[in-house]
Amino acid sequence: MERVLIVSADMGEGHNATGRALEGAVRQRWPEATVRWVDALDALGPGFGPLFRRIYVANVETTPWLYEFFYGAIWRMAWFAAASRRFTAAWCGRRLAGPVAEFAPDLVLSTYPMGTAALAWLRRRGRLAAPIGAWVSDFAPHPFWVYGAADLTMVMHDVAVAPALRCSPSAHVGVSAPPVRAEFRPGDRAGARQYLDLPPDAFVALVSCGSLGFGDVEGTVRELLAADPVVLPVVVCGRNEELAERLRALREPRVRVVGWTGEMARYTIASDVVVTNAGGATGLEALACGRPLLMHRPIAAHGRANAALMARAGLALVSDEDGELTTTVRSLLAEPERLKAMAEAAARHCDTATPLARALESLVADPRNPPPQRLRAEDALFLHVATPEVPQQVGAVLLFDPKPDGSPVTRADAEHLVSATPGLRARLLPGTALWRPKWQEDPARTAAGVLSHVEAAPGTDPDLAVTEAMDEFFSVAVTPEHPVRARLVTGLEGGQGALLVALHHAASDGIAVISALVGQTRGKVAVVPPPVRERGRFPRLPGKRPLRQAVTSRRRQAGELVRGVWSLAKAGAAPPVRWEKRIDGPRRHFARVHLAAPDVRAAARRIGVPTTDFVLALVAEALHRELGADAPDRMRVLIPMSIRDTGTFRQLGNHTGAASVDLPTGRMPLPDRVRRTRELLAAQVGRGAPRAGNAVVRVLGILPPWLHHRLARLVYRGTWFSVIASVLPGARSPVLLDGARVRTVYPVLSLAPGVPVAVGVMTWADRFTVCVTVPAGQAARGDRLAAGVTEAFGRL
Repeated sequence: MERVLIVSADMGEGHNATGRALEGAVRQRWPEATVRWVDALDALGPGFGPLFRRIYVANVETTPWLYEFFYGAIWRMAWFAAASRRFTAAWCGRRLAGPVAEFAPDLVLSTYPMGTAALAWLRRRGRLAAPIGAWVSDFAPHPFWVYGAADLTMVMHDVAVAPALRCSPSAHVGVSAPPVRAEFRPGDRAGARQYLDLPPDAFVALVSCGSLGFGDVEGTVRELLAADPVVLPVVVCGRNEELAERLRALREPRVRVVGWTGEMARYTIASDVVVTNAGGATGLEALACGRPLLMHRPIAAHGRANAALMARAGLALVSDEDGELTTTVRSLLAEPERLKAMAEAAARHCDTATPLARALESLVADPRNPPPQRLRAEDALFLHVATPEVPQQVGAVLLFDPKPDGSPVTRADAEHLVSATPGLRARLLPGTALWRPKWQEDPARTAAGVLSHVEAAPGTDPDLAVTEAMDEFFSVAVTPEHPVRARLVTGLEGGQGALLVALHHAASDGIAVISALVGQTRGKVAVVPPPVRERGRFPRLPGKRPLRQAVTSRRRQAGELVRGVWSLAKAGAAPPVRWEKRIDGPRRHFARVHLAAPDVRAAARRIGVPTTDFVLALVAEALHRELGADAPDRMRVLIPMSIRDTGTFRQLGNHTGAASVDLPTGRMPLPDRVRRTRELLAAQVGRGAPRAGNAVVRVLGILPPWLHHRLARLVYRGTWFSVIASVLPGARSPVLLDGARVRTVYPVLSLAPGVPVAVGVMTWADRFTVCVTVPAGQAARGDRLAAGVTEAFGRL
């Protein structure tokens, strides 16, 4: 590391204090490095720095309501925050471009939000390749602090991570040890008091309201004096000489007034509590020294936000009303254990947070934070329609026989398999009313991090153990932040094992999941589409005949699309079904059965229908038997169908369309139901329904995000279909994982709002597997439907 650039601003002392701490860590790690500072405000041009400082002081002291309004607006109004961030980033980025290019740094560290905005702007335009680290020197981040284009954003506590990601979901956020000078650390309180000539038995309350001495410091001192005669206020006034003069004029012997001092670390170590109103550098220094914080009358905007998060973290007590600080100090004097607990919480945080030197090393060594990429409309649909009660996750359950030597599948085997799961190294960014959903790679994520391992209780029935594991595992939804979960269950009778894999439906469809898992056992890797499309010239057509063929093909596809869209449009609402549609929560029950594949194929051939249509007719028969006398003549079933071709077969994402088919569920002989199902499916597929459905989803993706969100929820719900059923192709030949045969695979489908039944069917070697998903409260229905499929097949 040869050149390090620190971007700060002389706005109070907090940003520069953080910069000095970072410079110390740089010199500790890379002693020969050249460190240069740039003041982000001064870089804006002559006069801008003093102007911004005057505006800041005036807002805090004179018009706090205006400061509070602006701070709140950037949280409440996404469009305002986005516009402000873009304007600030472009303005500051152009001004900082020259100093950055001239110094050509190997590492850039920012401690000021406008500086981070400028660096992010330079990175997005390819004008800054060096790693960018941003330290949020306030306890509470806000949208101007956090940018995904920075490679690492360090916040001050675990409770600040979620607000930081809310500011910018694509940001790489870590938790930093307090960025303060090395002398700010737990020390000898008695020795510090002796050095500073402070009474050894006093309750020392260090009052520090920043280098500018904001707020009603005199009122704070009076409340401390009123708490108890043992309380000794030590007031550090910083550069506010007027404040120091006013305090000295009080002629109170118990008050120690200190101006600008280089002994701030000793004063902090000597104190029992630190009283402040902003929570910036003073709060971080107190945290580093293990001193409890009392936030009294926090200043507007960031001061109040800091106080709220510090209190939530158990590191500060907040008082805002007259006399409240007096009461707080009295309670601490009466309950010294409470004071001790706050000090221990500060020490624990400092022990677990990432030290500055280690954060700098990871910033240099780790890959750059990758830019987010827009999610395809077909994938974004499942982010839009997901709700807490109806999460959108799909998955698979793989059942293993023991290896030839009798040993079970190991965790290492499972990690190898899970490493191919689509979406494993991705984060899904749901977007807002203004910004479209995106995905972002996370190279650090591994299969080991998403895989849990449990042992079945001795003597447990294997089938029961797998059912219970499925119900428990899939009832916990994956999240956009962690779109993949997996669990290995071992200890089953006979050395059998089970691997359960769940992933967010926005990451992939069922075919890609199965294809990736099977491909991993055979040494094939799933194809991940490049995040950025390459631009180039269109290839020259070789002659008239290929052109004529291309035009004919396009006309045929357009005709199919028009027919398919018209078929969807005239279908209307689904026929009513008399059953419980309410889905009260994410808990699910899964009923499983399997059929002998050779017998299924033979029966389908005997009747003269494809096996897919045959199995769906069995599902229709099970639905008829479940509803009994209330069974309607037809029931609308949404049947996802793959539109993959040779170019997309192993790609990630959802490459599916759907046909809405009114399966015959009224009273009729089973062979007639099979033939009628075949006719209805052939009509829908012949009209191009699957591709039409996919086209409609893609067209919806062109709309503004807020409208796409609303329409997605309008079209993907129980108004238009009553059941989801999907038949997935699996492996026709045996699949082995390190010698262990993958005996059976069950596909797991998600429900839709108002749609309480989903049926997944898959061919796997010598079996047709069926998995019925229902809400946990409707488990009996799921078991009856699964049994109904088996009974219907038996009659044929």
